[in-house]
Amino acid sequence: MNILNAIKLKPFIAKPLLNPLRSSLHTRSLSLHREKPINWNTTHTFVLQNPLLSLLENCKSLSQLKQIQAQMTISGLISDGFALSRLIAFTAISESKNIDYCSKILFNTQNPNAFSWNVAIRGCVESEMMGESVIFYKKMLRNGGSRPDNYTYPLLFKACASLGFKILGLEILGHVFKMGFDVDVYVHNALIHMLVSCGELGLARKVFDKGCVRDLVSWNSLINGYVRSGFSREAIRLFGEMELEGVKPDEVTMIGVVSSCAQLEDLTLGKEFHKYIEESGLNLSIPLANALMDMYVKCGKLEAAEAIFDNMTKKTIVSWTTMIVGYAKFGFLDLARKIFYDMPEKDIVQWNAMIGGYVQAKRGKEALALFHEMQASNVKTDEVTMVHCLSACSQLGALDEAGKVRKMMKERGVEKTPGCSSIEVNGIVYEFIVRDKSHPESEHIYDCLLQLTKQLESVGYDVPAYGDNLFLGFELENQWPAIVPCIK
Repeated sequence: MNILNAIKLKPFIAKPLLNPLRSSLHTRSLSLHREKPINWNTTHTFVLQNPLLSLLENCKSLSQLKQIQAQMTISGLISDGFALSRLIAFTAISESKNIDYCSKILFNTQNPNAFSWNVAIRGCVESEMMGESVIFYKKMLRNGGSRPDNYTYPLLFKACASLGFKILGLEILGHVFKMGFDVDVYVHNALIHMLVSCGELGLARKVFDKGCVRDLVSWNSLINGYVRSGFSREAIRLFGEMELEGVKPDEVTMIGVVSSCAQLEDLTLGKEFHKYIEESGLNLSIPLANALMDMYVKCGKLEAAEAIFDNMTKKTIVSWTTMIVGYAKFGFLDLARKIFYDMPEKDIVQWNAMIGGYVQAKRGKEALALFHEMQASNVKTDEVTMVHCLSACSQLGALDEAGKVRKMMKERGVEKTPGCSSIEVNGIVYEFIVRDKSHPESEHIYDCLLQLTKQLESVGYDVPAYGDNLFLGFELENQWPAIVPCIK
C-alpha cells in the first residue's frame, strides 16, 4: 500500500496549530524516551589478560575503584592511555559513577586520549549534567593532547538540545566545520536534533535538505521536530517525501505521523497510518500503541482506543492516562473513574484529568470531592488543579470554598505563571497573556471572569483592582484568576 494515496498535500504555511499541546501525551513521551545506557564493560583482550584491569571490570563501588587505582599507580599501569580510560569509564558511566571523581582523574592526567574525554562527556549527558559536559569539552580543547572526534560532537549537540542553548550549539557547529566532521552522518543527525530542539525548524530543514549525508534518523528527527512544534501538516508532507525517496519508516517515524493526525483530528488519515503499520509488520511498541490510542481519542473514536488498550500486555502511565482523558472528555466518567482506580500508581496528571472531567460535565460537587480525596492521598497539587477547583466552586456558587482553595494553594507554594492565564473549553486549552485580545470570545470570557471577581468581592474576599483592567491586572504571584467555563 502506498500511503501517499491517502495524503492530500496542501501548500505548507509556516504556522503551527493553535494549541499543539492538545496532543502532548504521546509527543511528550517521545522526548522522555531514553535509550538504555550501554554497558560500560569491555571484552578487549588487553583488559581481560591484565589482572588489575580485569579486576576493574568487576568493580562494584568507588571505594574498590580507588584501591585498584592505587595499585595501577604503583605498578605504572596508570600511565597507559587505554588503562586510564577504563578508570574514567567506570567513574563516568557505570552504575557506581561519580562525575566529580571522574573530573579529578581526568584533569590531573597528562594528555588523556579522546576516548577518555568522550566517555566523561557522555557520562555528564547521561547524568543530565549538560553544563558540565561543555566544561569537559573546553578542558579538552585547552589540554591540547587529543582532538575532538565524530563521537564528541553528537554528545555536545545533545547537551545543547537539552539546555536549549542555540548560540552555543552554533559555536560548536563552527568547530565541526573546522574539523571536517560536517559530512559525518552521526554529527549531521545530532545537529538536526539540536536545531529542532532549539526551535530552529527552518534552519534544521536547510541542514537536512543541503546535507550530503542523511538516513532514517535524519528523517525522524525532522518529522518529530515538526510534530512537537505543532507543524503537523508539514510532518505528514515530509513523510510523503521520505516514502518517495524509498526510505522505509520505523516505529519512531510512525509515532510522529500518527501524532500529527491526533493534532489535526484527522481520523481518516490516522486509520490509514494504522493500517500501514499493520501491513508493514512494524512492531507495535508501547509508545506507538500509546500514540495510536491518543489519536483515536482525539478523533472521538473511543472504541478503537479501547481495543488497543485492552490488547496491551504492558501498559505505561501514558497508556492509562490516555484512556482516562478520553473517557472523561466524552462524558463517560464512571468508566474513567474505574480505570483511574485500577491504575497501579497515579500522579498529579491523572488526578487533574479526573477532576477536570467532572468540571467539564458540570459536576462540580464530585470534582471537589475528588479534590479532597486527592489531598488525603498527599498528592501535591499544581496550577491545573487550582483552575479546576475554582471552576467547580464557580459552578456550585461555593465562594467560601473557592477562598479556601486559593488560601491552600498559597500556603503550599503553588506558583502561577506571571502574566498568563489559561482556560479549557471542550478539551482545548487557551492561554491568555496580560491584555491579550486574540481569542474571538475574549470579551465574553473576561466579562464572566469579572462577574466572578465581583462576587468574591461582595462576600468580603480581597481582590486587588488595577485601573480599568480589573482581571487583566489580577496576575501577581500570590493571586490567581478565577476561571469560569462560560463558553458554550
